[in-house]
Amino acid sequence: MTIQKIRLNRAIVIDMAAAIADEEGIDAVTLSRIAVDAGVKQPALYRHVSGIEELWMLLSLRARDLLVVSLSAAIDQRSREDAVLSIAHAWRTFVQQHPGLYSATDRVPSVGNQEVEQSLARVISVLTSALDDYKISASQKAHCARSLRSALHGFCVLEKDHGHPELFDINNSLIQLVELFCRGIETLEL
Repeated sequence: MTIQKIRLNRAIVIDMAAAIADEEGIDAVTLSRIAVDAGVKQPALYRHVSGIEELWMLLSLRARDLLVVSLSAAIDQRSREDAVLSIAHAWRTFVQQHPGLYSATDRVPSVGNQEVEQSLARVISVLTSALDDYKISASQKAHCARSLRSALHGFCVLEKDHGHPELFDINNSLIQLVELFCRGIETLEL
Protein backbone atom coordinates (compact mmCIF):
# COMPACT_ATOMS: atom_id res chain seq x y z
CA MET A 1 0.00 0.00 0.00
CA THR A 2 1.39 3.38 -1.01
CA ILE A 3 0.85 6.43 1.15
CA GLN A 4 -0.50 9.34 -0.85
CA LYS A 5 1.62 12.45 -0.46
CA ILE A 6 -0.28 15.54 0.60
CA ARG A 7 0.64 18.83 -1.02
CA LEU A 8 1.54 20.84 2.06
CA ASN A 9 1.34 24.48 2.98
CA ARG A 10 1.40 26.16 6.38
CA ALA A 11 -2.40 26.03 6.82
CA ILE A 12 -2.55 22.31 6.01
CA VAL A 13 0.23 21.54 8.50
CA ILE A 14 -1.71 23.45 11.17
CA ASP A 15 -4.94 21.66 10.18
CA MET A 16 -3.25 18.28 10.47
CA ALA A 17 -1.72 19.16 13.83
CA ALA A 18 -5.07 20.42 15.15
CA ALA A 19 -6.83 17.24 14.06
CA ILE A 20 -4.21 15.05 15.74
CA ALA A 21 -4.38 17.16 18.90
CA ASP A 22 -8.16 16.90 19.16
CA GLU A 23 -8.27 13.19 18.34
CA GLU A 24 -5.27 11.99 20.37
CA GLY A 25 -4.12 14.87 22.58
CA ILE A 26 -1.53 17.58 22.21
CA ASP A 27 1.32 15.20 23.13
CA ALA A 28 0.60 13.18 19.96
CA VAL A 29 1.44 16.22 17.83
CA THR A 30 4.96 15.77 16.54
CA LEU A 31 6.60 16.78 13.31
CA SER A 32 7.47 13.15 12.59
CA ARG A 33 3.81 12.15 13.03
CA ILE A 34 2.61 14.89 10.69
CA ALA A 35 5.25 13.91 8.13
CA VAL A 36 4.12 10.27 8.23
CA ASP A 37 0.44 11.26 7.91
CA ALA A 38 1.30 13.60 5.01
CA GLY A 39 3.43 10.97 3.28
CA VAL A 40 6.52 13.19 3.28
CA LYS A 41 9.88 13.22 4.98
CA GLN A 42 10.09 15.36 8.10
CA PRO A 43 12.49 17.93 6.59
CA ALA A 44 9.72 18.87 4.12
CA LEU A 45 7.78 20.35 7.05
CA TYR A 46 10.52 22.89 7.76
CA ARG A 47 9.41 24.83 4.69
CA HIS A 48 6.20 25.58 6.59
CA VAL A 49 7.17 25.67 10.28
CA SER A 50 10.52 26.16 11.95
CA GLY A 51 9.93 23.44 14.54
CA ILE A 52 7.52 22.03 17.11
CA GLU A 53 7.60 25.20 19.24
CA GLU A 54 6.40 27.30 16.32
CA LEU A 55 3.72 24.73 15.56
CA TRP A 56 2.47 24.87 19.17
CA MET A 57 2.40 28.66 18.89
CA LEU A 58 0.40 28.47 15.67
CA LEU A 59 -2.00 26.00 17.27
CA SER A 60 -2.46 28.30 20.25
CA LEU A 61 -3.25 31.18 17.90
CA ARG A 62 -5.80 29.06 16.05
CA ALA A 63 -7.36 27.95 19.34
CA ARG A 64 -7.74 31.51 20.60
CA ASP A 65 -9.05 32.77 17.25
CA LEU A 66 -11.73 30.07 17.19
CA LEU A 67 -12.50 30.66 20.86
CA VAL A 68 -13.03 34.37 20.19
CA VAL A 69 -15.53 33.51 17.43
CA SER A 70 -17.45 31.22 19.79
CA LEU A 71 -17.43 33.71 22.65
CA SER A 72 -18.47 36.61 20.43
CA ALA A 73 -21.45 34.66 19.12
CA ALA A 74 -22.39 33.66 22.67
CA ILE A 75 -22.81 37.21 23.96
CA ASP A 76 -24.81 38.51 21.02
CA GLN A 77 -27.88 40.35 22.40
CA ARG A 78 -27.12 39.28 25.99
CA SER A 79 -26.23 41.36 29.00
CA ARG A 80 -24.98 41.08 32.55
CA GLU A 81 -25.23 37.60 34.10
CA ASP A 82 -26.90 36.16 30.99
CA ALA A 83 -23.90 37.25 28.91
CA VAL A 84 -21.41 35.85 31.41
CA LEU A 85 -23.26 32.53 31.66
CA SER A 86 -23.44 32.31 27.87
CA ILE A 87 -19.69 32.99 27.66
CA ALA A 88 -19.03 30.27 30.24
CA HIS A 89 -21.06 27.70 28.32
CA ALA A 90 -19.43 28.68 25.03
CA TRP A 91 -15.94 28.41 26.56
CA ARG A 92 -16.74 25.00 28.02
CA THR A 93 -18.26 23.75 24.75
CA PHE A 94 -15.21 24.93 22.82
CA VAL A 95 -12.84 23.05 25.14
CA GLN A 96 -15.02 19.93 24.94
CA GLN A 97 -15.03 20.07 21.12
CA HIS A 98 -11.33 20.96 20.78
CA PRO A 99 -9.55 19.52 23.83
CA GLY A 100 -6.17 19.04 22.16
CA LEU A 101 -6.21 22.31 20.27
CA TYR A 102 -7.16 24.14 23.47
CA SER A 103 -4.26 22.44 25.28
CA ALA A 104 -1.92 24.23 22.88
CA THR A 105 -2.76 27.51 24.63
CA ASP A 106 -0.81 26.24 27.64
CA ARG A 107 2.19 25.13 25.55
CA VAL A 108 3.45 28.62 24.81
CA PRO A 109 4.06 31.60 27.10
CA SER A 110 1.37 34.27 27.06
CA VAL A 111 3.98 37.03 26.94
CA GLY A 112 7.00 37.65 24.77
CA ASN A 113 5.40 36.99 21.39
CA GLN A 114 3.37 39.80 19.86
CA GLU A 115 0.98 37.50 17.98
CA VAL A 116 0.23 35.48 21.11
CA GLU A 117 -0.24 38.63 23.18
CA GLN A 118 -2.63 40.03 20.56
CA SER A 119 -4.63 36.80 20.42
CA LEU A 120 -4.96 36.84 24.19
CA ALA A 121 -5.98 40.51 24.08
CA ARG A 122 -8.81 39.56 21.69
CA VAL A 123 -10.08 36.97 24.18
CA ILE A 124 -9.94 39.53 27.00
CA SER A 125 -11.70 42.07 24.79
CA VAL A 126 -14.67 39.74 24.26
CA LEU A 127 -14.82 38.98 27.98
CA THR A 128 -14.70 42.70 28.73
CA SER A 129 -17.57 43.37 26.34
CA ALA A 130 -19.63 40.72 28.15
CA LEU A 131 -19.31 42.94 31.24
CA ASP A 132 -20.37 46.16 29.50
CA ASP A 133 -23.72 46.44 31.27
CA TYR A 134 -22.17 46.31 34.73
CA LYS A 135 -21.63 49.77 36.16
CA ILE A 136 -17.97 49.42 37.05
CA SER A 137 -14.90 51.41 36.10
CA ALA A 138 -12.80 50.50 33.07
CA SER A 139 -10.04 49.36 35.39
CA GLN A 140 -12.39 47.13 37.37
CA LYS A 141 -13.83 45.73 34.15
CA ALA A 142 -10.31 44.84 32.94
CA HIS A 143 -9.53 43.05 36.22
CA CYS A 144 -12.88 41.26 36.14
CA ALA A 145 -12.34 40.11 32.55
CA ARG A 146 -8.93 38.73 33.52
CA SER A 147 -10.47 36.99 36.54
CA LEU A 148 -13.23 35.53 34.38
CA ARG A 149 -10.65 34.19 31.92
CA SER A 150 -8.73 32.60 34.78
CA ALA A 151 -11.85 31.03 36.27
CA LEU A 152 -13.16 29.63 32.99
CA HIS A 153 -9.76 28.40 31.85
CA GLY A 154 -9.16 26.65 35.16
CA PHE A 155 -12.63 25.14 35.32
CA CYS A 156 -12.49 23.84 31.75
CA VAL A 157 -8.94 22.49 31.97
CA LEU A 158 -9.83 20.66 35.17
CA GLU A 159 -12.87 19.15 33.47
CA LYS A 160 -10.91 18.26 30.31
CA ASP A 161 -8.23 16.56 32.35
CA HIS A 162 -10.75 14.76 34.59
CA GLY A 163 -9.99 16.93 37.59
CA HIS A 164 -13.61 17.13 38.79
CA PRO A 165 -14.16 13.61 40.16
CA GLU A 166 -16.92 14.66 42.56
CA LEU A 167 -20.40 13.25 42.17
CA PHE A 168 -22.05 16.67 41.93
CA ASP A 169 -23.43 17.79 38.58
CA ILE A 170 -20.69 19.72 36.79
CA ASN A 171 -23.22 21.83 34.89
CA ASN A 172 -24.51 23.15 38.20
CA SER A 173 -20.95 23.82 39.30
CA LEU A 174 -20.37 26.01 36.24
CA ILE A 175 -23.63 27.87 36.83
CA GLN A 176 -22.68 28.46 40.46
CA LEU A 177 -19.24 29.70 39.43
CA VAL A 178 -20.89 32.28 37.19
CA GLU A 179 -23.38 33.27 39.90
CA LEU A 180 -20.57 33.79 42.42
CA PHE A 181 -18.58 35.77 39.89
CA CYS A 182 -21.53 38.00 38.97
CA ARG A 183 -22.50 38.61 42.61
CA GLY A 184 -18.92 39.71 43.19
CA ILE A 185 -19.03 42.14 40.27
CA GLU A 186 -22.29 43.58 41.59
CA THR A 187 -20.53 44.55 44.83
CA LEU A 188 -18.16 46.69 42.75
CA GLU A 189 -20.90 48.59 40.93
CA LEU A 190 -20.91 52.36 41.34
